[in-house]
Amino acid sequence: MNAVPSSRITHFSAVFFVSDRKAVLDYYRQLGFWCDEEMGFAERDGLQMIFHESDPAREIVPHAPAHGREALHVFAMVEGVDRLYEEFKSKGAVFQYELRTNEYRIREFAIRDPQGYTIGFGESVA
Repeated sequence: MNAVPSSRITHFSAVFFVSDRKAVLDYYRQLGFWCDEEMGFAERDGLQMIFHESDPAREIVPHAPAHGREALHVFAMVEGVDRLYEEFKSKGAVFQYELRTNEYRIREFAIRDPQGYTIGFGESVA
């Protein structure tokens, strides 16, 4: 019997619809992401996001208000979450919630971009 070659997922890209792609990409560029204006990419380390401009803007609903401040669109595990938080803070990030340790022993924070999308970053603590 022939062995089936293994496969693996090499990276993940979240896709978002926005009303002002340039403003969103400028925000992520300010935080240290590599951005491609033509393609709408924002990338840093293993996190890639793709932003498509949509018209009309009224069709864009990042998340239902019922989910409140805990609602996240993407969550990325990182190494050095405290340093990343301080870096983003020094670069003017808008925080969905500040750095904290949750009940699952994840040290985490979340940012909110100009379109209202929320990205969380966390690291397991011993």
